[in-house]
Amino acid sequence: MFQLEVINTAIAGKKIPLIDNLTIGAGEGCGIRAKGPGMQDCHARFYQEHKRFFVEVGCKEAHIFRNGKDILRAELQHGDTLAVGPLRFRVIDQTSKTKAQNRLDQLLEKMEEAAEQEVYDFAQEDLFYLTTKDPMLRQRITFTIPSRDRFIDQAQAFLARLVRQSGMDEMKVEAFMTCTKELVLNAHRHGHQYDESKTITIAYRDYGESIELKITDQGTGFDHQKVLGDAKSLDAAAAARARYQSGGFGGLGFQMITRLADELAYNELGNEVRFKVNKDF
Repeated sequence: MFQLEVINTAIAGKKIPLIDNLTIGAGEGCGIRAKGPGMQDCHARFYQEHKRFFVEVGCKEAHIFRNGKDILRAELQHGDTLAVGPLRFRVIDQTSKTKAQNRLDQLLEKMEEAAEQEVYDFAQEDLFYLTTKDPMLRQRITFTIPSRDRFIDQAQAFLARLVRQSGMDEMKVEAFMTCTKELVLNAHRHGHQYDESKTITIAYRDYGESIELKITDQGTGFDHQKVLGDAKSLDAAAAARARYQSGGFGGLGFQMITRLADELAYNELGNEVRFKVNKDF
């Protein structure tokens, strides 16, 4: 959809839809009437061919200036400026704006895909240093850690720094880090059964108003629906006792997580968990 945006006179900012055979001039039959120095009875005519709009002079005495150049006839493009007698217009092509927005969306999707695909090795790379040099990594970063206590502690210190730099409320920081500790330790102790040859993948995302963490282990998963159901329906002691008696885990821990996290979800297998904590109450 093409429009003419008036950029002078008292109606500056008004947008006029372009239609086939629209005319501008001083004459009574013109679609847009205006009088002034140099304005002819039929000064300019707009017409459409194959979804493209053109402008041409309405008589031999008329002058139309497109982007400062005197023209007899020209195809209109998004962003063109037109001088028709005393009137000044800017051409707006709504489809062009949509295409530009689509290109931006596609670019953002590619950036998202690239961020998802790039996985850092916490044991081999200094992520404290990298996030200092590249602010974008403080918004979204994915990394793996060996399933060992030492690296789990270091990863928690790294995540705590990211969260505190994000502007999150301090009480919310504590909630986020409590969930992080419980779920990473669950991956190590229960998902991997303390197998230090396995790795844990952690994806950190700062969405502005909230922060999300995804933790993936290489274990066989578990019946997360039952565990979460027990955590929500039983009191803390009963949930812990039920899990202990069945040889499971997480009664007290899941009680805390379900209360502290604003969102919590597992994949079907149960070896990947996402949780989200809002930055403010």
